[in-house]
Formats: sequence, structure tokens, C-alpha cells
Amino acid sequence: MSTLSEYQQLILPTMMMNKVLSIWPLDQNNSSMVENRLRIVHRTLVFLILTSYSIAVTADFIHHRKDIADATECALIGIAFYLSVVRIVIYTVHQDKLTYIVKTMKTDWEKSNLKDREILKDKCIFVFKLSKYFIFTVISTILAFMFIPLLESVLLGTNERKLPFRGYFYDNQTNYPAYGYLYIYSITSGGLGGCTIAGATSLNLIMVMHGAAKFKVVRKRLEALKSEADNKEEFKECVIQHQSAILFAERVEGTINILALGQFLISSGLLCFAGVQITMVEQAKGDLMKYSSFLNSAIFELFLFSYSGNELMSESEAIGMSIYKSDWIGADFMKSLRIIIMRSFIPSTITAGKFYNMSLMSFTSVLSTAFSYFTVLQTMHSE
Repeated sequence: MSTLSEYQQLILPTMMMNKVLSIWPLDQNNSSMVENRLRIVHRTLVFLILTSYSIAVTADFIHHRKDIADATECALIGIAFYLSVVRIVIYTVHQDKLTYIVKTMKTDWEKSNLKDREILKDKCIFVFKLSKYFIFTVISTILAFMFIPLLESVLLGTNERKLPFRGYFYDNQTNYPAYGYLYIYSITSGGLGGCTIAGATSLNLIMVMHGAAKFKVVRKRLEALKSEADNKEEFKECVIQHQSAILFAERVEGTINILALGQFLISSGLLCFAGVQITMVEQAKGDLMKYSSFLNSAIFELFLFSYSGNELMSESEAIGMSIYKSDWIGADFMKSLRIIIMRSFIPSTITAGKFYNMSLMSFTSVLSTAFSYFTVLQTMHSE
């Protein structure tokens, strides 16, 4: 199997999720004007569906604002839908950067030498597996929301009709035949929302970790330099690759930093609302399964953001230590190494809207904040 074919198989689940939303960049050499226009129309349609359903969930929240259980459930679903809309907007605005990033990843896997590809595999294979698992958890959660209301009605004989995802359109909306059409609309909206969560988050994870792998390639090349040999070309290549890694990280950060800010701010609400819902539905096994899977996906998504950002920061910071490990004493490039060391003092990071860095430390901070909000909401519910 060629390296490119292996990469295409690894990226396939993420690529398919994003193609459903028309976010994945097209190959400019093979795409026609008609295809580009249809893609824009499709993405606009997805945006309108998600936006309209977000409004419907907001209306349901207002309609049930006096009931903390229903209001909390509406807030939970509404946050997820609004974040999906934000993802569509951000990836639409940054299509040029996203095209550069996807093209660079493909080129690195296709044209790198054997040693560099081994480093890419060592660093990235694990995150490809993580992304597949995350996509699976999101799909499982969405399917649970879609079909549990039907299963409760058929198997348990419950008379209450509910939409898969909360939404208020008009009074008596659960009467036939309108209920059937709204159920299909809810499933469609929820499915598209799930695709944005699975596709965008897995792509973010892969992009950031690829940036970390590029820095690791530079590190290994620097450590292999020898003082007694003529390393001018090798050193020049190290400088070029270091600049390429920095540029790649900057493009990734410029693409997802606003999304990361929204993710980190909203995740606190998602976690605490999902936790409150779990404590409120102890007798409803279907709802308990739905919100447990939702909570699992939300925590896992936040961890993926934090883990990949932490790896990028660590690898870019480690450039200076790799230079120190090289055989630099007496080398003709010794003075030039100082510049690279000084640059490594400013690590490449993925920020949340330029406010703070995505790292495992920020992950624990968000979990702590979410738990604080959870205890407040639980106290309000008990009172």
C-alpha cells in the first residue's frame, strides 16, 4: 500500500463527514464551476436548516422557561445546534486556509522521505484512531436521540409523542400528520448537526496533530546534524521545514481559534446541562441513555481539542532542546542555531480566541468550571 493511499484511508471518515456539509475543500484542478456552485448551494441549505432548527429550540426554551427540567434540556440541545452553525460559518469564511492545510497534509504524506513519513505515522496514527472513535460516539449519540422516542412509543406503549430533538413550532405540533413531517425535519437537522460535530472536531484534531508532527520532523533532523560534516544543505532544509511548520500552525490557529473559544465557553454549559439532565431522568432509561452518551461525547470533544493543542505546544517548544542534543560544538552553523533557539521560546499554540492556549491545563479548568455550574443548577432544581 502506498503512503498516499494509506493517508487517504486514514482521513476518509473525517473527509466523508465534512463532505456531507460541503466543508471539505475541493481539488481545484479537477472541480468544475458547476460543482463549486452546487457546493455553495448545498452548504447554504445546511446552514439554513441548522439555523432554523436552532431558532425552534430557542422558542421551546422560552416556552418552557418556568420548568427548569424542560428549560435545561432545551438549553442543552440549543447550545449544540448553535455551535454547529458557528462551525459552518467559520469553515466557510476560512476556506482558503483550510484548502492550504488539507493540501499540505496530503503533500507531507505523499512526498516526504521514509524517515519523515515514519515520524508522521508515529505521531498521527493514534489521532486518526481517536477521530474514528469520536465520530462513532457522535453517530451513536445522534442515533440514540433519533430513535429512542419511537422505541419508547412502540415497545413501552407510551402515549407521549416527542420530537427527537427539542423544538417548538406551534401548539398541538404532536398531532398527525404534522408530527410525522416535524419528526423527519428534526432527524435531518440533528443528523446535520451531528455531522458538523464529528467532522469539524475530528478535522481539528488531525490538523493540529499534523502540525505537531511537522515540528517533530524538524527536531529529529536537527538532532542528526554532525559538527564534523558539511551540513549546509541539511541545515538549510531544517530551517525551511521549521518555517513551514510555523506557517502551518499559524494557518490552523487562524482557522479554528474562534471556534476553539466558542467550544471552550460553551462546553461548560454543555457539561453542566447534560449532568443536570442525567440527575433529573433517573426513572426514564431512554433519556438516561441519551444524555449519558451526550455527556460522554461532550467531554471527549473537549479533551481532543486540549490534547492536540498541548501536543503542538510541546513539540514546538522542544525545538530548542533538540538543538542542544545535536552535535553543535564547533559546527559552522553554531551561530545560526541561536536564532532557532530564540524562536522556539515562542511556541506555536492553538488559542481560544487569542485569550488562552488550548492545553490539558485548560481542559481541567473547563471541567472544574462546569462542575461548579452543575452544582448551582442542581441546587436550583432541588429547591
